[in-house]
Amino acid sequence: MLSVTVAASADVALSGPAGHAATHAAVAKPAAVAKVPAKPHSTRFRPTVANPTTASAVQLATGARSVVLSKRLDSRSLGARTGQPITRGAVMARAHSWIAEGVPYNRNAYNSDSNGTYRQDCSGFVSMAWNLPSSPANNYGETTGTLPNFATELNSLDDLQPGDMLDNISTHVVLFKGWTDGNHTTARILEEAHSGTTAREDARFYTRGYLSAHRYRPFRYNRIQDAAPPDILRPPAADPDDDVEPLVRGRKAE
Repeated sequence: MLSVTVAASADVALSGPAGHAATHAAVAKPAAVAKVPAKPHSTRFRPTVANPTTASAVQLATGARSVVLSKRLDSRSLGARTGQPITRGAVMARAHSWIAEGVPYNRNAYNSDSNGTYRQDCSGFVSMAWNLPSSPANNYGETTGTLPNFATELNSLDDLQPGDMLDNISTHVVLFKGWTDGNHTTARILEEAHSGTTAREDARFYTRGYLSAHRYRPFRYNRIQDAAPPDILRPPAADPDDDVEPLVRGRKAE
């Protein structure tokens, strides 16, 4: 059955203070579109923890043991899960597919499509984009607290590349797409923000000051597949000690 659900109860806004929602002006949809995106296949479920968005690994393990999910499910099996290699292009394509589908935020529901089955909140969104394992054991996606287990923290916000994540661990996580300017003052991100919104792109709210003030930390998925850096494609510099005659325009110098 095809349906779209939105949590009836009021969730805590995960992407900042109450003013966050007010800073996002509604974008009017065009009267006619050439292609109608696929509708999300939302299914409500009962989480094993009070807050599946931000639960810790210990809370997930405890919650999993409290219900019969698997005959051999324990904290070790939860911790042993690893992700698969994926390119940055694939990460961004998966994330944009939820935006095109208009997948609504709902931490008590999961969306099923060609990307798999993932929880419809901020951490479920990043889990989906990175193609991480998803099952009832982790409530169909990792959490803000467990996503760093699949990633390496970067030294600086300036090291971010498309497909990396910004995670403040305790409340919210977003996927980085790029900077809006050469000075890196405002990040362009993709996210599932909070109840009443759908997966979206934002290029105004996440300023460098906001990210630092709210302790967002930059992470890179451990199994991301990057193209070879330009330096690898260049031929090695000639050794000055090598006894080789220089070449000029394809022929030996005279």
